[in-house]
Amino acid sequence: MNAARPSFSSLSRVVIDLCRLRGDPQDFPYSPNLLTLLVGASTALDTLIGGVLGEVDNTPVRSLLSTVIVLALCWVALAMRGLRNRYVQTACVLLACGIALSLLQLPIALLAGPPPTTVADMSSLQAILGWITLALLVWQISVNAHIMRHAIDASFGLAFALVLSWLIACWAIDRILFGA
Repeated sequence: MNAARPSFSSLSRVVIDLCRLRGDPQDFPYSPNLLTLLVGASTALDTLIGGVLGEVDNTPVRSLLSTVIVLALCWVALAMRGLRNRYVQTACVLLACGIALSLLQLPIALLAGPPPTTVADMSSLQAILGWITLALLVWQISVNAHIMRHAIDASFGLAFALVLSWLIACWAIDRILFGA
């Protein structure tokens, strides 16, 4: 793959393979410019999904904060293993796969609409879509664990625990800064 100018098609193939837990993050090109573009695209998509869910307050800031936390923790994990040279590719792949899975979440969010205020107000469709969203979350954690497993040369179990800890850290910091 041409690292200077990869085609959208070739990048898409790598992302799809990674989302199927089959590809390797090193198949993605090293491109700091692409990393910057992916941070912007991820934030924009998260803002769109947040708007669909009725979460318009601070959505871009919350998305960017979450991205910064995950990318910083990724850097720490790679640095601890002496593999900082893998950071740009790993960060790009984490973001690209996150965007792909968020695109799958968007129609589900559109169907579900804003979350109900109480469980009693939840429709059957919203309950089913909630379970589908939970499955997508587990899938995304698994994809990120697959990526980190390769990036830090560790077992899948360790990588899964690492990524799960990132999710918990993002949730906790979000709650501290923005409340429930």
